Amino acid sequence: MMGETPKDVHSLMLGDEKVFQVLFVDYYSVLVSFAMKYLDNQDVAEDIVQDVFVKIWETREKLGAVDNLSAYLYQMVRYKCFSHLRAEKVRQRVTKSFTEEFDETEINEYIKNETFRIVMNALEDLPPGSRNVFSRAIQGYSAKEIAEELGIAVETVKKQKQVARRLLKEKLGNLFTLFFTMV
Repeated sequence: MMGETPKDVHSLMLGDEKVFQVLFVDYYSVLVSFAMKYLDNQDVAEDIVQDVFVKIWETREKLGAVDNLSAYLYQMVRYKCFSHLRAEKVRQRVTKSFTEEFDETEINEYIKNETFRIVMNALEDLPPGSRNVFSRAIQGYSAKEIAEELGIAVETVKKQKQVARRLLKEKLGNLFTLFFTMV
């Protein structure tokens, strides 16, 4: 395997991309397998190994202090796996305490209310005509009822609704669709 000789390390320190590619090819699979001893997720293991190689490349000038590059790679992967597991444990504790604190109904209600608040703020930014038409439309008024109430043509109502929808989709993205499936 590559990386065992001081010459390889020196070439890598000088930025030799071919040496780095050989190092990557030689070690990538075995390091992913090594990471899988600690993790139960192939994608995370691959991400960790890729991060290690990025770090090696970014700090290659400092590799002169490394006696055994192979052992150093394994050590970096092990450290990153432990860091990931610690972070995952913290994430699980936070999630658990959050879900214990709020039941699913409360969480869903909070999400619905927050989404509603964001959409209402976006509605305020619409041009007045579009805002009036669209507000009534989401309250369940028909185009004909809106036209009669506002004293405008049904076609104008339809166009104002289109303008409002387009502007809201631009501003809210996927939140627009989410909101209108909840309403």
